[in-house]
Amino acid sequence: MRARPRVLAPATTLWLWARRRSADYVRSAPVTYGYLAILCLTTWILAGLGDRVADRLLLAQSTNLHHLGHDPAWVLFSSAFWAPGEHALIISAVLFTIVLAPVERRIGSLRTIGVFAIGHIGATLITAAGLWVALRFDAVERNVVNARDVGPSYGFFAVAAAMTYLVARELRAPYAAALTGYLAASAVLSGGLGDSGHLTAAALGLASFPLARHATGPTTSPLMAGLPRRWAAMRSRGAAPVPPPTRAGHAE
Repeated sequence: MRARPRVLAPATTLWLWARRRSADYVRSAPVTYGYLAILCLTTWILAGLGDRVADRLLLAQSTNLHHLGHDPAWVLFSSAFWAPGEHALIISAVLFTIVLAPVERRIGSLRTIGVFAIGHIGATLITAAGLWVALRFDAVERNVVNARDVGPSYGFFAVAAAMTYLVARELRAPYAAALTGYLAASAVLSGGLGDSGHLTAAALGLASFPLARHATGPTTSPLMAGLPRRWAAMRSRGAAPVPPPTRAGHAE
């Protein structure tokens, strides 16, 4: 009966360690996870509405040409706090954890907000300007004036691009090439203005070097700090005792 707790001891200790480290990680990036909490709340609100009402609500927060022409300040702010669906929210939660949270820990909350805002607002206005020009030459359909465009993707890709200056020096060029190459390919293959906006946001993030160059936060994630030492301790506490060697001639 005593063997079962010994067997479960490493798993229990690992669970307690992971829970404490996860809480530390969330507290170390308050803006990232506060923002994610707002996205969870607005997504929950949308889930409780009918499809037609939800579509009308999202359309009212969209940064399309109609709203930018009538109430630009409000839609530039409010559009960032609505995810376009539950799947988008799940993807945002994963990407925020592996990109936004580490960046916030390295450069601080205010600088992270600055880079995000530059990407979100700048890419939205540049994309809208391109769309306005395209309309003047009848290069796009007229209904794009009232298109639905919400979500954190522009700001996210700006922060993801600014992360170039925070990775190891030898990885900066490959990382930037992979990110911009992926976004450029998506823009070309889809032909959508949203994907073009993502590429624009990444360019603005790369231009945000003055905000990203002063990394003052820790370089090691609190999720990983002390892991080898703690794992060794768990194994030593949970391992069964080793029987002493038997003497020759007295083996059982």
